[in-house]
Amino acid sequence: MTQGPASTAGGQPPAVEMVDLTKRFGEVAAVDGLTLAIEENRFFALIGPSGCGKTTTLRMIGGFEDPTSGTIRLHGEDVTGTKPYKRPVNTVFQSYALFPHLSIFENVAFGLRRQGIGEDVDRQVNEMLDLVQLSHAATRRPRQLSGGQQQRVALARALVNHPKVLLLDEPLGALDLKLRKEMQIELKRIQQEVGITFVHVTHDQEEAMTMADTIAVMNKGRIERIGEPAEIYEDPRTAFVAGFLGASNLMEGQVSGKDSLVLQGGHVVRVDHGALAGRTGKASIGVRPEKIYLSHVGADREQGNRLEGVLTDRSFIGVSTHYLVKTEAAGELAVVVQNIGGERFAVGQAVALTWSPSHSFVVGE
Repeated sequence: MTQGPASTAGGQPPAVEMVDLTKRFGEVAAVDGLTLAIEENRFFALIGPSGCGKTTTLRMIGGFEDPTSGTIRLHGEDVTGTKPYKRPVNTVFQSYALFPHLSIFENVAFGLRRQGIGEDVDRQVNEMLDLVQLSHAATRRPRQLSGGQQQRVALARALVNHPKVLLLDEPLGALDLKLRKEMQIELKRIQQEVGITFVHVTHDQEEAMTMADTIAVMNKGRIERIGEPAEIYEDPRTAFVAGFLGASNLMEGQVSGKDSLVLQGGHVVRVDHGALAGRTGKASIGVRPEKIYLSHVGADREQGNRLEGVLTDRSFIGVSTHYLVKTEAAGELAVVVQNIGGERFAVGQAVALTWSPSHSFVVGE
């Protein structure tokens, strides 16, 4: 039986919908039975390590790859097997692919002219150049622009055709760190102004969390976790997501009641709200490095969880200092301390690590 289109809370079909989507290359399943609905007007990020299937998924949405099986719908219309130029989407790649012999204005106008749109081209192009803040550069050639400016031209060229969905394939990967951070803010602003769905593929977790309002973490061709950035960060649920989306300290132990885990040497750590209820045997909990408070062993600070260890490494990172602490109960743990005038600790020093049970999260396999 064929599954019918999904619908959002307002009764409208999703901007992008994939049902049991699979793509095989020989015996390898790059995408494995993916079912996903992306709502209208969302900035949606697909993230994961190399080879997880995120780019293949994006290419199937755009029509550049045919699925082995499954269905793709755009705003309720089945486009599985439809040619890319017949789909209401445009794609911005990491390579800008601008025409070096054309002005910035004509690069943006290219798609409109190719469609035979003779009227109103100037107005539409000028509006797009205003949107990406490049009106002053309309007569320049691409080689006269910075990498970030060229990426804005590529965005304007894609948006001027009024796609219903914009696909972004690692669009900021070629930029240096400063430009990349500037373009993250610009992309978010542009998405909010044009009000269409952006589907962004990246392996950069910070980039996804900065821009996206919804993130899907992919692993081995499947989605392992989906939700808002803060929700996934605070409750990753699996060891893979906890390790991929930011840094995490994972501790394995024996379940002792609904809110306690006994680590090596009999040390007990706790979680909030009975998060271990229904579990028996071995389990793992995690805590983010910035949630841990570092102090002297003799300091009187009680936050519910406390481990002691020896500081083995210290790295100054400007706004923060990153420490590694070797503990008997949980091995080596990472701690991030903001540099706001507090005390610094030395390698070889005995320290205490404390954190609230509410900052512990439980992870599965």
